[in-house]
Amino acid sequence: MKPTLFTIKDELTEMLHHFDKDQRCIYVDYPLHTNVGDLLINTGCEQFFLEQKVNIWRRYNYYDFPKRIPGITNKDVLLLHGGGNFGDLWFNFQSFRERIMDQYPNNRIVFLPQTVHFSSEEKAVAAIQRMNRHGNFHVFARDHRSLEQLKRLGLRSVSPMPDTAHALAGTLRPDTTTAPSGVLRLVRQDVESSDMPSHLAPIQGDTRDWDQNFFGRGRRIAHYGVVNFVKGIGRYGPPIDCHPLWYWHRDNLIQDGINTFSSYDAVFTNRLHGMILALLLDRQVIAFDNNYGKLSTYYDSWLSGIDGLDFHKPRVNNAAIA
Repeated sequence: MKPTLFTIKDELTEMLHHFDKDQRCIYVDYPLHTNVGDLLINTGCEQFFLEQKVNIWRRYNYYDFPKRIPGITNKDVLLLHGGGNFGDLWFNFQSFRERIMDQYPNNRIVFLPQTVHFSSEEKAVAAIQRMNRHGNFHVFARDHRSLEQLKRLGLRSVSPMPDTAHALAGTLRPDTTTAPSGVLRLVRQDVESSDMPSHLAPIQGDTRDWDQNFFGRGRRIAHYGVVNFVKGIGRYGPPIDCHPLWYWHRDNLIQDGINTFSSYDAVFTNRLHGMILALLLDRQVIAFDNNYGKLSTYYDSWLSGIDGLDFHKPRVNNAAIA
């Protein structure tokens, strides 16, 4: 049976078998930046929590996570934000999660769906050995390659799960104020950038990235003020929960993304959430890989055969193999 966005969304309910949603849950590491993909993961988490009636007691970002969570007991559950930073490519976040495991050895800790990438076997082994010292955790791998890698490394508790952005299926609506036309080229400009397959190079369109020519001047000014206020309070201020302010700003950033995607007939991208958002908005998608295979492994795990997606894997030179 071909997958649909709603069958993929239904897979997320399997997460409830790995923690008690009625216990007090602490959601850790909601993102503070303009990467709309990470914001969609975050918003999808919150949609999942809402629909499944998960008892979220507190929310923390990377900057306001306290030395000790006030009032925490061993029964409380820590839910760690998912995404693509499990490993050493974005090491600060992996180190942060490992410190949480060291600090709360008796609490149930759940890693929400993650893609795994380590630059060396030595670093991977060290990270998994440290994690396995915790007695009560579970990791959701966002694709089957990540799952097999973690199993091979000996991680004690891991299972597959799609990205939480899929919880937004049926909740997002394209902007209909202008007729869509042309192609949006959402192409990575960061450490995960990749060479475009040569046969895709002729595809023309407006080229952008989440942090490149994507938001208007007013939104960028607002972002500078809001993000620095929230980070500053987290680092130096009193223990104030700033997530309502940030979520207000986050929703505006996502709406800008929806409006931009809605103005095009098709999206050409090597960003995982460029691909997912375009599908959620019923745009045609032409996608290719980032530099370590994140999109292709996700495609193989969850999206193969889904309507509206034309995924291009690198062409194999059979003569060279022979």
